Amino acid sequence: MEKLNYLNLACGTKYHEAWINMDMVSSGPSVIQCDLLKGISFPDNTFNVVYHSQFIEHVTRDKANFITKECCRVLKPGGIIRVVTPDLENIVRNYLFYLEKCISEPNEINMANYDWLLLEMYDQTIRNYCGGEMGKVLGKENLPNEQFVFDRTGLSGQNIRKAFSGKQDATEIVQRVKIGPGEIIHKIIRKLGRIYLKATLPRKDTELLEIGKFRVSGEIHYWMYDSFSLSRLLKEAGFKDISRKTPYESDIPNWSVYELDVKGGAVIDPASLFMEARK
Repeated sequence: MEKLNYLNLACGTKYHEAWINMDMVSSGPSVIQCDLLKGISFPDNTFNVVYHSQFIEHVTRDKANFITKECCRVLKPGGIIRVVTPDLENIVRNYLFYLEKCISEPNEINMANYDWLLLEMYDQTIRNYCGGEMGKVLGKENLPNEQFVFDRTGLSGQNIRKAFSGKQDATEIVQRVKIGPGEIIHKIIRKLGRIYLKATLPRKDTELLEIGKFRVSGEIHYWMYDSFSLSRLLKEAGFKDISRKTPYESDIPNWSVYELDVKGGAVIDPASLFMEARK
C-alpha cells in the first residue's frame, strides 16, 4: 500500500497502513518503534498531518510541551495536527451533575454513574496495577450502569469489558507484538533479574519495586487537559487556527476512511477532546 505523508504517533494497535505509524513498542510490521520521549526521528517539514490519540495525558507536562513542539517541527507549513485526549471539562461537568443527582435523587444508577466519573478523574492517575479500579468495575458480571459506561468509553470500553470479564479471548482484543531473537533474549534477562531480586530483597521492597515499574510502564496519566489548556499548549508550540472538532469531522482529507476515531460508525473514545491546529 502506498504511504501517505501522514504520521500517527503512539498508535498502539490503532493505525492505518497507509500512514506512517510510530510507537514506543511496535505492535506489528506497520509500526515503527521509536522512543518518542526523545523526539520524532524525522527531519523538519516532513509531514502534512500529525495525529496522536490517548497519548499526551500519559507524559509529564514538560514532555507534553516537548512532544508538541516536535510535532510542529516535523509538520510542513500549513500542515495539520490532530490531538485526541480525555476531556477534563467533560468529566468534571458530568461529575458535578451526578453529584447533585446523588444528593437530590440517591438511587443505584445515579450513584453508579457518580462513582464511575470519579474513576475517570482519578483511577488512571493513582492506580498501582494493570486496569486499576476501572478494570474491577468493567469485570463485574452485573454492571447496573453498563450503557452509561459504554456511552462514555465507546468501543474502547466495550473491548476492555470483554477482556476483564473473560468473555473474549485476549488475542481477539490485543494484537500480539512480534519480536525478534534479540528482544527475546532481553526479555529472558529481565525475567531472570526479577527472579533474582525477589529472591534477595525483602518482600516489601519487592512490592515497591513492582509498583514503581508499573507506574513507569505507560499506563499512568500524568496530566489531563480541557479545551483551554490544550489550546494553550498548541499555541505555545507554534500552532495557529486552533479549533475543536467532533470525532466525525476533520480538516484532514478523507478523514473517515482511516477509522482512527470512528470505526464502523461507532466512536472509539466518545468522551474525549478532539482538537486540530495548523503550523
